[in-house]
Amino acid sequence: MTNKSKIQAFLIALVAFGIIIYVASGKSLNSDNEIKHQWYSTSPTNILNSDDAQKNIDNIKTLQDTGWRLLMQDGKPISFNEDGNARNEIIEKAASNLLHGCYELDMNDKGEMIEAKPSEEAKEIFIDQQNNTIEE
Repeated sequence: MTNKSKIQAFLIALVAFGIIIYVASGKSLNSDNEIKHQWYSTSPTNILNSDDAQKNIDNIKTLQDTGWRLLMQDGKPISFNEDGNARNEIIEKAASNLLHGCYELDMNDKGEMIEAKPSEEAKEIFIDQQNNTIEE
């Protein structure tokens, strides 16, 4: 083995070792390691059908593209823009519809919705509430 091929083999091993250490440390090569928050209602009022849910999801995504973000305050979605001096009723209503319709919103620290999906936890709460109402 020549000196040149020994150096190349060493460099390849060094890069491979670095990648293994990086991945093993919990960092993904395709992720910016943002924290994900999951929101769902602890008092849902209905089970939203998928068409209505998609309309609300589309409203949120469209408004996010224009700079609006969401956060939760006292169990309610609150909107904000980059100036922090206004609120948007449409994005708040869409998020509220999803949350009260047994959907879960996965949000990042920047107030951006990553995903909206049916929430089994909220659905169980809703069914329990309905059963308790019937029993009374």
